[in-house]
Amino acid sequence: MENITTIHRGIALSEDALLGIHWFSESNMAGKIGGISGRTAKYLLLDLPLDYFSIVLGHEYYGHGARYRELNIDGIHYGFSMPPPYGLGGGEASIDGALPISLHEDLVIWAGGLEVQSLIGRNLSMRWMLTDEINYREASLYFWSWQIMFTYIQDTEEDLFDGTRDNDLRAYTRIINAGAVYTDPDTIIMTVKDLKSKTKINVANPFLYYSLFSILKVYMWDGNSSGGISTLKLGGIDYLPSLRAGLTPFGIEYHLENYLRHRNTVSLIDFRIGDQTFHDSWGGLGVFIQNIYEPKPFSFDMHVDIWNQPEIQLRSNPTAHRGGGMGGAFSVRGHYNLSDSKHPLSAALEIGYKSIGFLEGYNLDASPILLIGLALALR
Repeated sequence: MENITTIHRGIALSEDALLGIHWFSESNMAGKIGGISGRTAKYLLLDLPLDYFSIVLGHEYYGHGARYRELNIDGIHYGFSMPPPYGLGGGEASIDGALPISLHEDLVIWAGGLEVQSLIGRNLSMRWMLTDEINYREASLYFWSWQIMFTYIQDTEEDLFDGTRDNDLRAYTRIINAGAVYTDPDTIIMTVKDLKSKTKINVANPFLYYSLFSILKVYMWDGNSSGGISTLKLGGIDYLPSLRAGLTPFGIEYHLENYLRHRNTVSLIDFRIGDQTFHDSWGGLGVFIQNIYEPKPFSFDMHVDIWNQPEIQLRSNPTAHRGGGMGGAFSVRGHYNLSDSKHPLSAALEIGYKSIGFLEGYNLDASPILLIGLALALR
């Protein structure tokens, strides 16, 4: 997921450096109309296709595909159509034949694409809080990630038991009902209509409206590449709350995400509570802190997560239940700056451990956390 946002950012910076976003004076009406028209054309013909395809690639390869790879499934096939305005912009990740996997593994495969889109939004929101500005290309990535996820859910039809017309949401809804022994279309306890209604909470997100403002006003009208964001002030802390719903193996989980910035440290406190359609009393708390410590040229981030969840089924024994109750994850990530430019590269190393259970972006089973890579700093 972070590969998507980092590579996208690098390409966007290169594109703007090569083509620019101003080509003549806009001090009069004709110049202003020409500038807006040029930027709109650039966005529709060059920017939008890359931004849209990046989201679809993340949905299929880092979403569904990652869950397939987690289970060591071979023969994964990916397909993509041309992005707008050159095509419909769809994609798919599929495999050959059926697999002896557990109910919960089947559910996270179907929900994996939307899971990645939520993580892209969280990653970009943390960046914007850290830098106190929104680049219009990142705003475009954010908006289309949100829009694809929201309309995908809202446009899904109800016919759960017509397997020839499956999509991610119909399959997810049908399977989670079947797992609770509700297989009759007339007696299921969560419908696609319920899913649509409960995920409308995703509109309560200030970053969505900032992203639209950045595209339409900051970029297209003003001709600037980035603009600031307004936050609530709590003493010396900048604060923005956001609500969203995510899909888990146990049902819908509601998130109250609290983004806070104090000086050069950004924190996300994520309160989660599970919908109780299928299970009682489950949820969790996640804390992500960027730049918790900065002895130059290093910087360190920290992530702590705890949860109370139902038991989970894994492929190693699909009929056996493991885990359940309290679980958690902890990791520390270190960055070492490799250069001192405006957008320097840094080497990143993250180590930690996660217990058995569902956590967005992580394996279901208990496992160590190890990440090695390069990061593009935005400060």
